[in-house]
Amino acid sequence: METFFDTLGTIFYFIESYFFYRTLACFLEPKKKVVWRAVSYLIGLFVCTMVIFPQDVVNITVNIPLFLAMLLIGFRQKILVKVSVLLIFFPIIISANFLTQQIGTWIWINLLESGELANIVLSNMILIVNILFWYLFWRMSDQKIREMMDTLDEKSWFLLDAVCLASLTAVMSCVYYTPDESYKVWLCMLACLITNFASIRLVFYLAENIRSRLEQKNEKLQQDYYRELEAGQQELRKFRHDMNNHFSVVAGLMEDGKDEEAKKYFQKLSGQLSAKGRTFCKNSIVNAVLNAKYNRAVEQGIDCFFNIEINELFFIDPLDICTIFSNMLDNAIEACMKVVPEKRRISMKARCTEKGYFSFEIENSKSQEIQIEDGKFRTWKKEKKLHGIGIENVKDVVRRYQGTVDITHDTETFCVVILIAEGSSLA
Repeated sequence: METFFDTLGTIFYFIESYFFYRTLACFLEPKKKVVWRAVSYLIGLFVCTMVIFPQDVVNITVNIPLFLAMLLIGFRQKILVKVSVLLIFFPIIISANFLTQQIGTWIWINLLESGELANIVLSNMILIVNILFWYLFWRMSDQKIREMMDTLDEKSWFLLDAVCLASLTAVMSCVYYTPDESYKVWLCMLACLITNFASIRLVFYLAENIRSRLEQKNEKLQQDYYRELEAGQQELRKFRHDMNNHFSVVAGLMEDGKDEEAKKYFQKLSGQLSAKGRTFCKNSIVNAVLNAKYNRAVEQGIDCFFNIEINELFFIDPLDICTIFSNMLDNAIEACMKVVPEKRRISMKARCTEKGYFSFEIENSKSQEIQIEDGKFRTWKKEKKLHGIGIENVKDVVRRYQGTVDITHDTETFCVVILIAEGSSLA
């Protein structure tokens, strides 16, 4: 009989670890290779089932590097996110294991008869409670929470870490310095458990605020884009309305025998018309943005070179593409406006490969010295409120796709390189 319950207990360990792993997978994206998932799951088997006794310095201390190793080996997010998940989950793990173990011990001492079989049965009952705990945690975890977590910026993560660090400190102190009457720390353990569950809700709150702010930025970007597009369309309609007059001029020059002047006039007319509808790439959204910005740049006498190899961008939202191209071109045009006309230049290259990589490079001439305040590039715009719409807005977009932004500059040029890989930048 004891062998049966021992075997059953071993099965329960694996079941508990399974639901623990599935819960973590709601917060972090598992790596694609099965071997890394398997190793992570096996480490998680020890992490979530490790028994925590009063004044148990060894188990609770060993569990921290084990849990961190599990997150590093099995999941794809940045190290900052993994550390934050550790700070969220570790107090929950320790509190749950400590409370179930202590309550189970109290039941065994006060309500059950002593004996090896009774001890094994009680241990299995504790495992069943833990299984139910992680199962309910997994079922209640919103499947969108991983997307929410990808939205958080570094400041939000540091704020969340500060809250969870207090719980972690309290939990470890309760275990290290548990009094003889261990029930005196039960309430503290329960409070830490509730605090960290509340921290998970804080993730939603912070993510919603950031998403709302990004949507406001994107809405302004859309409004600016449609205003530019409408202005271009009005100019094009006006130009077409005057076509008859232009053709009359050409016909008059030819009738007067001024064929060379007629040819020059017609070439100039053709150039103006083609500038209104250039095809920079096969992606209609990118092409529309580039046309609007190109026309604006040409009007300011800026020499533009665009090399765009983009057909489809399956993994990047169209609004995010507009954010990158529009903001970077606006900044480049603004910088060129402060350069003498003969030195105004913008060079932009972008491509999206079939393997799921998006690369973007823009280089423009400049004359003013770059100034940085609080880690951000200082704006030269008259309206200081527009400061966050430029490079910082682009950085927010790239950060959400776990890409990289590299900025270099010298006395005459300013260059930005963006790299984004489909899924995550971490292997």
